Amino acid sequence: MTIAEKYQAERERLELNRTLDWSTFSREFIAAGESLKPMTVQVWFDLLAVKSPILSAEGLTAEAVTDYVWRNCKRHTRRTWVKEWRLYWLQRRIEKAIDDEAECDALLTVIFDHVKEAFDEFPATAGASTRQVNSMSGTSGEASMLDEIASRYGINPQDVLKMPLRRAFALQRTIRLATIPEYKLLEADSLRAIKSEYLNSLNNGAV
Repeated sequence: MTIAEKYQAERERLELNRTLDWSTFSREFIAAGESLKPMTVQVWFDLLAVKSPILSAEGLTAEAVTDYVWRNCKRHTRRTWVKEWRLYWLQRRIEKAIDDEAECDALLTVIFDHVKEAFDEFPATAGASTRQVNSMSGTSGEASMLDEIASRYGINPQDVLKMPLRRAFALQRTIRLATIPEYKLLEADSLRAIKSEYLNSLNNGAV
């Protein structure tokens, strides 16, 4: 596949997922026998709070993988005895998969594809300031995100927490483009990575 074909394929994937975001359909992810739901805003905030290695892809452990799958799986429950039973067997399956190189690679591929899809719509901004400020912000990024969406659409912040993360990011992008004249969105990271690959190939004389 040429770089141009790779770019087109990735663009088509992103466009399809944008359509799926607002339909009754979604891509299917199966990890350790569990069907995963789209990551929600609440799950993302929880993963940030516990500093999950899944978000950085560093220092992965069976416990971190189990925690991620459990938070996102369709069989997630708060009923104590059912939760403990399902978590026990889930961790056993994940530990078994990690011990097998091929199964481990397959499991992590699904998980990181699930993470990647959740963040495809992250509202990256062109020309964002990188200036460091030696004072604590008056609000957290989490609170600002909830307020931005809730106040715009007149909904309860608790309802924003239940949204699929992709939808929340898409709404943030829409709000900012509609209300901030000078707002400049960057293309998705995956598309910019392909463009960067193309430029590097030009510099290396490969094209």
